[in-house]
Amino acid sequence: MKTKLGYLLAIFLLMAGTVSAENITVFVHGKSGNNFCNPDDTKDLVQNSTTSYWGAQANSVSGKKFFVGYDGTSDPRTYGSCRAQTILSKVLSTRCRGADTCKIVCHSAGCYATEYWLSYLGGTASSKGYKISGVTALAAASGGSELASALNGLTFGFAGNAMDKALIVSNARSSFNHNNTAGVTVAHVPGYKGMIGASAILPGEDDYAVAYHSACGYSQAAGLSKCQSSITQYDGIWPFGGNKTYTQYIGHTRAPSVPSEGLYENHSEVCNDGWR
Repeated sequence: MKTKLGYLLAIFLLMAGTVSAENITVFVHGKSGNNFCNPDDTKDLVQNSTTSYWGAQANSVSGKKFFVGYDGTSDPRTYGSCRAQTILSKVLSTRCRGADTCKIVCHSAGCYATEYWLSYLGGTASSKGYKISGVTALAAASGGSELASALNGLTFGFAGNAMDKALIVSNARSSFNHNNTAGVTVAHVPGYKGMIGASAILPGEDDYAVAYHSACGYSQAAGLSKCQSSITQYDGIWPFGGNKTYTQYIGHTRAPSVPSEGLYENHSEVCNDGWR
């Protein structure tokens, strides 16, 4: 009888643990003129409490949501009060190391912050106790933006805030190992609804803020028109150029529901696609 009761108790405890576990979504915003820092970011925040950056666009994702809020003018690689790395670490450590499994949805420089954090985790996410099912990278700026590079060059480095400096293409690409995603797949969602002016500076397809080489996680900056594991194209002025193959970083892929051409959406509109 005792053996039977013990067996039933074990089943009950196992079922209770299973029921209590949830799949949650952690949102990480990008560049902004606002400071979305909130000391309660590890709690179950209502959507517009401190993260109006996302607005109603976060509603495309069902279930429980948590929002990483930091100073949108600061360098996404830094730690400190209201800094992306500190708040991101706090939220993920609190919410993703217990029974719950997290999916991260990042936008623009929020993906820069997320990928940077993963690269310096010091092992796979699972080996460090994190339950992270994947990252949906919306218009990722982790490869930098030529707009930031142009601003820096035209003003001889005098214009722009810390975020702008971090987004300079050479800075973004050299500051961490993009191939190290801590065993977590980064699924990219790019947009190609550009804008006159910005699109003249951004190479290849773009969403008026970042080009495909960044939004798709390619290992080199170039003018690319497709988002896929690799693409071979003719580079240079004919007949002096030649074919060159560009590949995505290890651990990076295009989100399965997105065609290789990407989505006809601009940088802001892509925020609606966190469900992918």
